[in-house]
Amino acid sequence: MFSIGRRGFLAAGGAGLATALLSVRGHAVESRRPNIVVILVDDLRPDGLAALGNPVVKTPHFDSLVTNGCAFRRAYTMGSMVGAVCLPSRTMLLTGRSLFRAEDKASGVEPASYTFPRAMKEAGYATLHAGKFGNSPKRITDEFDETYDPGNATQVVDKVTDFIRRTASRGPMCVYMAGHEPHDPQYAPEEFYARYRAMDIPLPRAFAPFHPFDNGEMTVRDEMTLPFPRTPEDIRGKLARYYASISYLDTELGRVIQTLKDTKQFDNTYFVIAGDNGLSLGEHGLLGKQNLYEYGGMHVPLVISGPGISRRESNALVYLMDVFPTVCDLARASIPAQVEGLSLASIVHGRARRVRTRLFTAYGKVQRAVSDGRWKLIRYPRIHKNQIFDLEADPHEMNDLSEQPGYAKRVDAMLKELSELQSEFGDPVPLHVPNPGPADWSPGLLTPEQLRYQAEETARCAGTGT
Repeated sequence: MFSIGRRGFLAAGGAGLATALLSVRGHAVESRRPNIVVILVDDLRPDGLAALGNPVVKTPHFDSLVTNGCAFRRAYTMGSMVGAVCLPSRTMLLTGRSLFRAEDKASGVEPASYTFPRAMKEAGYATLHAGKFGNSPKRITDEFDETYDPGNATQVVDKVTDFIRRTASRGPMCVYMAGHEPHDPQYAPEEFYARYRAMDIPLPRAFAPFHPFDNGEMTVRDEMTLPFPRTPEDIRGKLARYYASISYLDTELGRVIQTLKDTKQFDNTYFVIAGDNGLSLGEHGLLGKQNLYEYGGMHVPLVISGPGISRRESNALVYLMDVFPTVCDLARASIPAQVEGLSLASIVHGRARRVRTRLFTAYGKVQRAVSDGRWKLIRYPRIHKNQIFDLEADPHEMNDLSEQPGYAKRVDAMLKELSELQSEFGDPVPLHVPNPGPADWSPGLLTPEQLRYQAEETARCAGTGT
């Protein structure tokens, strides 16, 4: 699969990386290792920040990091076998392992396994996990020096800023900040909701009232937070709350940045900004992350900013599991042998353009996808259906070419590539089933219990939440 092996990649890039790390904005680096701040944002879409191209949301503090960093525009979590896509996503990031090798670690990690906090601690870092506990394996969170699972972003940042001040004179620190916002019900103080009028918010380009077929997860919890058909008014209202919650988180991030500046640590700090998964908000009639569209569940933002990094964008195909070895390289720490992710340090510093040539994503037993960056195939085994998109011409995936004349050979070739990647990553789900089910689906198939649940979820997500 990979155009460059990880060990070969590191050997080629190690000397250059060491040279790049010898200077920070023209000054000699202290002997102390750089600080690391990982900001994992819950349900952040790849276009969820102003500096990533969103014309509506206001995110000046995130933008200050994005515009001075390397933005990966084709970053993904590999997938999930369960509806809570965040569970394997965070496990993959914190172990550096791929989906089907990290999957059995969702409830725990073997004591001998190296994890992100353990690698940082062995490199001399004081470590903090601040944010949601329940969607990360307990043994991993327990390996941080300090852990804190409060409520909203203000409380998370209170803990983070306190930790930064307390460790300022003790050596390098590594903060893993993974709060609740903007996951529904998209909490924010009222002043942030007032900043966004639903009627002024444009609809997603691929907005549709219904998904055109049964993708295998039409009644998962996320899809029940608004009624069918999706209406422009409902989607605009959900987007307004989503943007308000992001702006609230951005304001709190400003306190983290200021505290690092006040303690004279900002210039020696690397920031990693990422989403744990993406989120559909009306695209193709969907609302959740249980799908493989580009503006769906697996495509995430990823930005790395800090010493020696100049502003650039990369279209390299990368995974969240690449964050672990990348941070190890930036921190001058050893990369554990079990890590499957690939260091992106050479891309960050402008010395390489890619680390792999194909990208595989998966959801449950019902969806699989492969992409080379331009062409993308999505396979739905349970209904014997394919979709194929030219992402250069059709980035919002509005024109399925799978049934068009002249594309049969491309479909067959990409199905073969998909099968090869399944073997490489240990995916046991067949691409063909003996008796495929029907593709048709409509809201009329919802049971009375599902309709009641939908009404309850709609009401809950319309409230301010906590």
